Amino acid sequence: MQLEQLLFRRLLRTIATMPFYAVAKGRQVGIFSTWPECQAQVNGFTGARFKKFPTQTEAQQFITTNSTSGTGSCTGSVLTANKKPALNWNGKRSASTSSTFAADSKKAKKTILLKEIPTPVLKLVTYGGHKFLQDDDGFVHVYTDGSCEGNGTAKAVAGLGVYFDEGHALNTSRPVSGRATNNCGEIQAASLAIRTAREHGIQQLTINTDSKFLIDSVTKWMMGWKKRNWTLASGGPVKNKTDFMELDSELKAGNMKIKWNHVDAHCGILGNERADQLARKGSEMYRNQRR
Repeated sequence: MQLEQLLFRRLLRTIATMPFYAVAKGRQVGIFSTWPECQAQVNGFTGARFKKFPTQTEAQQFITTNSTSGTGSCTGSVLTANKKPALNWNGKRSASTSSTFAADSKKAKKTILLKEIPTPVLKLVTYGGHKFLQDDDGFVHVYTDGSCEGNGTAKAVAGLGVYFDEGHALNTSRPVSGRATNNCGEIQAASLAIRTAREHGIQQLTINTDSKFLIDSVTKWMMGWKKRNWTLASGGPVKNKTDFMELDSELKAGNMKIKWNHVDAHCGILGNERADQLARKGSEMYRNQRR
């Protein structure tokens, strides 16, 4: 009896110190106790939302707030396909769509299936010798981001990041050219993504970015700037004229169809997080080349 109680207490201590990986949007929505399990749900999933927590309560609150039916501020596009139930501790499919964390001397569930959601309709297709993630409408998906440390100061360093998929050969980090600002990084990242896609034979591209400035510039303002010879309605110059002219040139080349999709920054969206990491590396490159 003492041995059973000791084992039980050890089990409870183990559970108490376990991390909880909450997946609010992914192939399976739920709470996972290991990173590989969580990673399997979010890698390559457009609009994935996930985060690590020290307690189950916090993890469940994150899912409640940020899942499809929640009211959280993290938003992203979700692509749908077939449903598939999550795995429990023994690797069997769970028949229930809701459960609680079970902790007793016999078993502890490794996966808590809070709800079922569809997996994304993203398939791997080959263009120019490389595989890309493409949706059912034929649009390849890419994430772009800009980064700047000390934005607006003389010591500013800035970079850009372009992310296609985990371990993709065309994922890119670069220092910005010209002024070191975050917006320069955002614009130049989009230009590079479009050029890279076109060079590999891609005709339809969805650019996922957390920059509303970039999206508004392209979809609302740029046409007016061009009509006024790249000046603002107030008569002043467009601050990022050189970068926007390059982007405009890339948009017109090859008759490529472009979709612009806004995603929230730092909400656990895998593609956005990876693009941010690449852009930060680009900022370090900028710092190093200035020394």
